[in-house]
Amino acid sequence: MSGTAGAEYLPATTEDAAAQISGSQWPGVINHLLQRPLPGTTADGQEADIHIDYPSFGIPAIDADVRAWVSGIANAFAAHLDLSRAGIPGASLTPVHDPMEADDAPDQRPTFELWGSYSISRPSDAAVSITFEIWNYAGTPQGNLDILTLNYSLITGQRLAFMDLFEKPETALALMSAWSRRELAPRLGASVRLRMLDDGTAPLVENFSSLTLTPQGICINFQPYQVAPWAAGVQKVEMPLEALLPAGPLLALWGR
Repeated sequence: MSGTAGAEYLPATTEDAAAQISGSQWPGVINHLLQRPLPGTTADGQEADIHIDYPSFGIPAIDADVRAWVSGIANAFAAHLDLSRAGIPGASLTPVHDPMEADDAPDQRPTFELWGSYSISRPSDAAVSITFEIWNYAGTPQGNLDILTLNYSLITGQRLAFMDLFEKPETALALMSAWSRRELAPRLGASVRLRMLDDGTAPLVENFSSLTLTPQGICINFQPYQVAPWAAGVQKVEMPLEALLPAGPLLALWGR
């Protein structure tokens, strides 16, 4: 197990105690796996297959919030499924966590899957961003992907909402909207649908709810189908902090 921060972390629930904990590529970070059904239990074919990796940092307030958020994602997914459909012959196609890999035994795979991975960005010693890629498959021919971010102050342990990042959030939205359109239009070229791009980059909080804080500024993560068709792939736009200065970003989060 790499890193020392978080070594005193104790699981709060039976499920956490059964989580698989492995070494992490990020110093001071412990990787956990929320897995359902738990290893060693008898699967009856009526449960969703859930695997979500998530980190802990040795900061109780942040670790508890991340753990609760991940559990909430899993609970919401399981609660809205019609488990009576599990195992329908021919319903399961390619697993959403690896859509390019063929499956030789689709009838042995659960109909419902939820898979999550994450990456970490540290804009400074004062903040951390966790960017999750959450694949879910609920019996439809194609799975869905959500890119979700959690941003935290390492000083207060507070999760930071969009409104917490800028003194002038409306100005920030206008700047991000204009910047994203300039970046995406030439990149997408002929594949772009102007109405989709305009709607997906309109200066609304919901369009810019997935922000990764980086040492240089921010990375704007757009959801599939938000600004371009699925075939165009996931779209991310890097925006330097200097371009956001008129919005009054909380510079301490970037160590400035």
